[in-house]
Amino acid sequence: MAKVKYQDTPVLIVGAGLSGLACAVTLAKAGVPFLLFDQAEKIGGRVQTDEVSGYRLDRGFQVLLTAYPEAQRFLDYEKLDLQACYPGSKVWFDNRFHRVADPIRHPMDGVKSLLTPIGTLGDKLRVGMMRMGLLSSKSMPDNCSTINALGEMGFGDSMINRFWKPFMRGVFLEDELSTTIRKFEETFRFFSTGDTVLPKKGIGEIPIQLAGELPQENILLGTKICKVDRDTIKSIDGNQWQGRAVVLATEDFHANQLLGLDQPNEEWNAVDCLYFSLPTTDLPSDEPILYLDGSGEGPINNLTFVSNLCSCSPPGQALASVSVIGKKDLDMEKIATLAMKQLFQWFGPMVKHWAYVKGYRIRQAVPSCPNPPIPTPALTRVFRCGDYFGLPSIDAAMKSGRLTAEHIIKEHNFLQVNGPRN
Repeated sequence: MAKVKYQDTPVLIVGAGLSGLACAVTLAKAGVPFLLFDQAEKIGGRVQTDEVSGYRLDRGFQVLLTAYPEAQRFLDYEKLDLQACYPGSKVWFDNRFHRVADPIRHPMDGVKSLLTPIGTLGDKLRVGMMRMGLLSSKSMPDNCSTINALGEMGFGDSMINRFWKPFMRGVFLEDELSTTIRKFEETFRFFSTGDTVLPKKGIGEIPIQLAGELPQENILLGTKICKVDRDTIKSIDGNQWQGRAVVLATEDFHANQLLGLDQPNEEWNAVDCLYFSLPTTDLPSDEPILYLDGSGEGPINNLTFVSNLCSCSPPGQALASVSVIGKKDLDMEKIATLAMKQLFQWFGPMVKHWAYVKGYRIRQAVPSCPNPPIPTPALTRVFRCGDYFGLPSIDAAMKSGRLTAEHIIKEHNFLQVNGPRN
């Protein structure tokens, strides 16, 4: 039996979320062999779309920003059939919705927004200045929270409480906007320079497209890894694989477990996502726009009629996605009841025809980010990647996976030329 060359042994990637998939795609394009493992029966990690009673439900309201550099690198936007959201929102305050528009893309709507009670005239001019790069928070320190930075930039309470808080809560998934200003800056830049979109068949099409670039026999789903060494991994059923490197593309707590490290785990921000079906005749609007609660009376933070964006509901039915933050002490049925009362206040008697479809309690939705993360050095031949190594996002996950793969490829090319190091 011929001896297998060290260069030809596979890279073993544990975790088939976006970071692990991006790592695998990068290795595959460079001709570096790999095996990709995941304990779940589906690829995608936290980016999933489920089929439930004829509906396609994303696990949490997630969007793709077309300005993401890594998304542009990895994804075929045309094949995803991306559907764009309106660049603005409708904000509930004083018993009605008020339109807040991007003043650059929709100048007429932007002018009309000047007359709404969502912030003062000065606040709206500040947003325009931010869009033009005339007002910035870049000089503020990394540990400055978003809430403090908004105040330092001159925004008043009415703008912060009625717009910035509900809008950015939907991004950060935390109540106090304690997330670092660096994350706010990045998010604002990507929202401003590209479109906010969803694939026609749901957010789960993103990992499906990535996996479609890989040999399917190299993806081992339903395989729970329980032990990791510098060049081997072992599954809970006793199988073992040897590789030239190991990549842990899992959440930080799982990576720490596998490595036997006694390290504090990352904190996570959580969200409850509830779906309601309604007859298409009851749709308040067919506009793909985000609805925000500017009153602070909750529990709903934001709502989107996702069927205006995606093919996610049966004929004759529409689908509303509702995000609730900071109510984890209540069970989902109670939250659904409270949400229905709020929906009745927003949209009136037609809500009597709406039905609760399903709720997702996502305790680990996105890593908290009070400060920009400091990358953890890789162990010898054991690498880690994930969105917690950057400002957490779809983009950060793919970038982390790519950079890890590129490091391995560099070493692989060295060995092809020089042979193993002594």
